[in-house]
Amino acid sequence: MQSQETLEKIELFRSLDATERAALEGRCAWRHVRAKEWLVEHNDVGTDIYFLCRGAVRVLISPSPVRDIVLGDIEAGGFFGEMAAIDGRPRSAGILAITNATIACMSADVFREFRREHRDASDQLLQHVVARIRTLDQRINEFNAMHVKDRIYAELLRRSRPDPTDDHRAVVSPPPVHSDIAARVSTGREMVARELKSLERAGLLMKRRGAFVITNVPELVEKLHKKR
Repeated sequence: MQSQETLEKIELFRSLDATERAALEGRCAWRHVRAKEWLVEHNDVGTDIYFLCRGAVRVLISPSPVRDIVLGDIEAGGFFGEMAAIDGRPRSAGILAITNATIACMSADVFREFRREHRDASDQLLQHVVARIRTLDQRINEFNAMHVKDRIYAELLRRSRPDPTDDHRAVVSPPPVHSDIAARVSTGREMVARELKSLERAGLLMKRRGAFVITNVPELVEKLHKKR
């Protein structure tokens, strides 16, 4: 496990040399967590910032005991908890480990010192926060302006990658489970299942081993634009 306790893959620290990075690693507390373990609870009090050195985590809020809203996933190299580290307020979302993960926990004081000494990192942090705001703005707009079935279509398109063998097709791999899509677009699993089946009947979605295939991306995009 010790070999995984490094900040080498964290993009925010890309300007540091090996000596500087090692010094910063020594000022972190390290956690090794298992899949489905909560790292942070929504509204927790705490100001540490967390750097994801290995694995993947999910950012979510729970407006009720039986409902979660997924805000996004963070892969190795990313970080979370920066908002509380900056303003000292309770956590704005919960963090759940998707896989086994290695986390470096840094105090707000150490992080503040690091930002003062490395202006390029402060610029990166600002860009990260702006990107998050833009993403949330887009989600809010979708919730207010789009019917739930169109939010499902938009989520499929957002997750897809172009099919290198066909310009009109896109691939969603691995295929998301219905509950995951539902949590991202604020609906129920039954609605997701119904709309995916509707896309299949229309010939716009095909399921294959390990993936969903959007068979005609321009047509699906046009369906979205017609609703606006």
